[in-house]
Amino acid sequence: MMSSSIATSADKTPSGNRTPWSSGVDQSEPRNLLDRFAELPRRIFLDTSTLQTLQDYGEFIWESEPPSATDRIYSIPGGFQEIDSLRAIFFVNNRAMFEFALSGHSLAEVAARGDSRFHQWAFDVLDHWEACLSGYKEEAFAGTGRVLASKQDGLAFGYLSAKDRLLLRDAVELECDAFLTMERKLPRNAPHVQREVGLQILRPSQYWELLKPWAALYA
Repeated sequence: MMSSSIATSADKTPSGNRTPWSSGVDQSEPRNLLDRFAELPRRIFLDTSTLQTLQDYGEFIWESEPPSATDRIYSIPGGFQEIDSLRAIFFVNNRAMFEFALSGHSLAEVAARGDSRFHQWAFDVLDHWEACLSGYKEEAFAGTGRVLASKQDGLAFGYLSAKDRLLLRDAVELECDAFLTMERKLPRNAPHVQREVGLQILRPSQYWELLKPWAALYA
């Protein structure tokens, strides 16, 4: 059973001697490094699929206890890579202190599953998000999110399911930089969503590729 939460992960360090990354910033990159660092997503909305994965594999993500050899994660193409990326992300988050957001629609999805442990875990993560907001000395929001979110009501976003549309709209309203999902289908529409409302849709492995060059800064 997972013994830590996002809210307390700053006090946790994955066990073992190795860090989850092996390389630093590639100095040969022609793009301005400061621009790349500034664009790194720091306020991240957790899709319900990611929230569930964090609960299911918390012992691996926070304690580095590998899943059982018979765990279904090994039968999912790329599945272990995704939870290993979550492990790396939250290792860095020990120092980086990114913001992980949920919404009322997130809680409704969780409640509909009828799992009391999952419901409690969602409330723990929501506590983290609310603590992040209360830590701002000034406004936590610039006020642009609601305007951008309204664009998702149009026909251009008709390919989204009703549930995805609600959560993506919440992510934009909360002025998140990224939407972190375990789903495979949703990221196929990532270029259009980012172009229209500025929200990146990322799987954990994709987010880790963005974060990895800067991981040593938070070691």
